[in-house]
Amino acid sequence: MGGRVDLHQLRVFHSAVSTGSFTHASRELRLSQSTVSQHIKRLEEELGCPLFIRVGKRVLLTEAGKLLRQHCERIFQDVRNAEMSISELTGMRRGKVRLGTGATTLIYQLPPVLETYQARFPNIELIVVSDITDNILRSVQTHRLDLGLVMLPVEERDLQVEPLCVEELRIAVPSRHPFARKRTLSHADLGQLRFILYEQKTVMRRLIDKFFADLGVTPHITMVMENIEAIKSLVGAGLGASVLPVHAVGEETVDRKVRLMRVSKHPFQRQLGLVTLKSSYIPNAVRKMAQMIREELQSPAPRN
Repeated sequence: MGGRVDLHQLRVFHSAVSTGSFTHASRELRLSQSTVSQHIKRLEEELGCPLFIRVGKRVLLTEAGKLLRQHCERIFQDVRNAEMSISELTGMRRGKVRLGTGATTLIYQLPPVLETYQARFPNIELIVVSDITDNILRSVQTHRLDLGLVMLPVEERDLQVEPLCVEELRIAVPSRHPFARKRTLSHADLGQLRFILYEQKTVMRRLIDKFFADLGVTPHITMVMENIEAIKSLVGAGLGASVLPVHAVGEETVDRKVRLMRVSKHPFQRQLGLVTLKSSYIPNAVRKMAQMIREELQSPAPRN
């Protein structure tokens, strides 16, 4: 390696990786395709090894390319942190916060935080991504997100986890279902319901599966989806039961479409937590966001 690798070459390389082709990278960077190819060629010459395998119009990473991609993520994060730390000397007049969380939390719990944060720090660019927990954790690990608000537990050792609120989950049944007149549901009742549940790849679904397994109940699942609003609408229309966080229903009980019910003698909860990358510099703008989320959501577990 001749020591002449520069940041621009790395940006071209990273764009080719993220877009999947030199053609798409040239469009993203507004460079000619031949210029992109030249930058990659020089980078490979400097490093003394190929970074890509060309397959038609697509490019695949070699082992060296995969290693360089990991270093690129850290390098770009370091550059961004340097920019933010310097901008913080002027009182948070610049910067960016990238936050990832689940759809339910984003819709029902975060809007007051986001509104207040934007009002207090109008010059900080706020990027919010809604995704499943596993994807958010990977994005934090690869520096694509600064902060995640996700369901616990989180077992990745390279992530710093701060537990926050405990949120009650209940069985949601149509208000006109005969079971809606009961005070609580029994194990036998659960076995008679048809359930609309979340996709299996989600932490929420794994938590629900464990709950049913601990009860010795095999739920009759008729629909699977991830959109919380769609699930609520289908339950309200009488097409099945589901499991919903109390926050997700809110005023829905007022119009008597959905009734949230506990299972007798078996409290059901989930816990949310903040995750950041361990031993990573945390910009002040990100720390402020974490503090405001903490103040909004941190609360003792509900009594059952």
